[in-house]
Amino acid sequence: MDKNRGNKMTVKLVSNEKIAETSSKGNQEKWFDKETNKWYKLDQFGYEALTETLVSRLLEKSNISSDTPFSFAKYQMERLNVHGRDRTGCSSESFLKSGQSIITLSHLFSRQLGISLKDKLTKLTSDKKRIEYLATATAEFTGLKKFPEYLTVLFGIIMAGVLVFYMQEGYVKIGTAKFNVYAHVCVFGMPLLLLLAIFWLLTEKQEKQKKFRQRFSTTDLFLLAFLLLALISFFASGDLKACFWGYDGWYMGLFAQLTFVLLYFVFSRFCKDGKLVLTALCLFAAYAFVIGILHRLLIDPIGVYDNISDFYKNQFLSTMGQASWYSSFVCSILPLGVFCFYLAQKTWVRVCSGIFTFVGFVTLVSQNTDSAYIASMAVFLLLLFVSVKSAGRMIRLCEIGLMYFLAPKAMWLLLKIHPNEILELDTISNTLLFDSRVWILPVICLLFMAFFYLLDKKGKYATNVMVVIRNIFYGLVAAGVLFGILILVLSAKGKLSGVLLTISEKIPYLAWGDQWGNGRGFTWSITGKMIMEMNPFHKLFGVGPDHFAGYAYSLYEEELNWKWGNNVLTNAHNEWVNMIVDYGFLGAAAYIGFFLSALVRFVKNSEDSPVLLCAAGCIVSYMGHNLFCYQQVLCTPFVFLIIALAEYQLRRKAGHESA
Repeated sequence: MDKNRGNKMTVKLVSNEKIAETSSKGNQEKWFDKETNKWYKLDQFGYEALTETLVSRLLEKSNISSDTPFSFAKYQMERLNVHGRDRTGCSSESFLKSGQSIITLSHLFSRQLGISLKDKLTKLTSDKKRIEYLATATAEFTGLKKFPEYLTVLFGIIMAGVLVFYMQEGYVKIGTAKFNVYAHVCVFGMPLLLLLAIFWLLTEKQEKQKKFRQRFSTTDLFLLAFLLLALISFFASGDLKACFWGYDGWYMGLFAQLTFVLLYFVFSRFCKDGKLVLTALCLFAAYAFVIGILHRLLIDPIGVYDNISDFYKNQFLSTMGQASWYSSFVCSILPLGVFCFYLAQKTWVRVCSGIFTFVGFVTLVSQNTDSAYIASMAVFLLLLFVSVKSAGRMIRLCEIGLMYFLAPKAMWLLLKIHPNEILELDTISNTLLFDSRVWILPVICLLFMAFFYLLDKKGKYATNVMVVIRNIFYGLVAAGVLFGILILVLSAKGKLSGVLLTISEKIPYLAWGDQWGNGRGFTWSITGKMIMEMNPFHKLFGVGPDHFAGYAYSLYEEELNWKWGNNVLTNAHNEWVNMIVDYGFLGAAAYIGFFLSALVRFVKNSEDSPVLLCAAGCIVSYMGHNLFCYQQVLCTPFVFLIIALAEYQLRRKAGHESA
């Protein structure tokens, strides 16, 4: 290549340094220029170079180069003059070291065999034999049997990074932007991972292949059942295009469900270094948490608050956009830090995870969605379940409780230092932040810490007694929940009176109506009506992936337009009920079974593997939060990824791991 003016390049198309005329999409030309010692890649649609540059910038902020065996090329955007036209591309310094060269599969086999790869494959009698030969011979020639593991780790880190950091035009159509980048990562990465999975199956010994096929867990089977039922729902929907992608802005159609299933099975079989992926995810999340806190102080270091109204400053924050989406992300990831702090033995791990957890609690209390507190309660109930075995664990539980109740006061102090005059908070967040009576809660945590410390010191901690106390507490919580549901039902039917009416009036959460739960009263009522009126087939298999809106408006358009006006009711705002509409009772049962089976198995086997308990915490938090929320690209892929990494550990413990 010869240099032209500025940063333009004239590319000589006839060159021995041209290594590829096409990419996987048949459009990306690549050259090496000896004068500049750079590789150049040419765009076709204008996003390949941007993607590679973005990913390399993200990787520069990670510990990939310092703490892992991986390295990566650092890309930058370029303007190139090719074929007489100005084109977009990217460049990188040559990544080849002295004595290294790029070897294509064809060149590799030609060198080893002394004949062309084409000639060798022609001699084989079937495609199956050709594939088996390619896989086995490539592994033998290169020693790349563990490449699927390395690539899976890299894919997980890239997926997490782009979802957290990528914003196309600030908050403008941010849901669409996040999904598009997720879809691109999956479209480019998933086929390669699947090919590598096939490669592994073909190169491993027959015994391991048999073990791989036969050892399906209950969790695996539930997810496979859901996949089958999702396909039935999709093909029976009558609107394949709408159900494949899903509703605009959400995009939780069949494509998304397929990626979730693939994420689970690929990572549960091949991601040997899951801790590296989880560490990267927590680092990315910590960045999002800090930005979320700063946004609540009207400090905007990333410039997304420029020229937007106070309303959106109240409703949108961090790199996630809408507060409910941000809340979903926080509740899906934060338990990793909570349980890491809870289980940590090393001081530096305790300190790092403690900082992450406290920052997460600060942003949790200021994100302003009440569903986050349901998730928090679920996490604490799980912590209590596993803590009664020892006084030391109960002390750790109290420490987490102390951080949880001090976090609102830390946010209160920050708001005193840097006031946010436009901030509007709902009842629970407002109480935790500004009600002085809340100070009693951290004091109670300190008293319990001292109590369990003394019991442990004197050797008087009685596990059996604590188990009984725990079960009594669970009974009281269950009774309280059932009592609340009873009041809501009676309120909905207009049959409250006396003391129950007084309780309902004093606690707005117990007064049912269309506006209950920020409009969920109306949404759940019409969803229940819709389910009751479904025909038997739809009750069993649903109306189609992410087809709630299409089906609801076909039945109740006038009623929904009266309620929501120009806005559209896209889902039930309860993931588990929404699954009944989209996939029927059978699909919802399989989907919920996937989460519950994973939860039970992870808790049961968590003593020897901290990752399992971390994953269990994420599951209960996600399930609790999504009683009032929904599937979306900023939470559901992460939860499937975390479950998959825990499943890998459980398979390894049982001796069924693929690696």
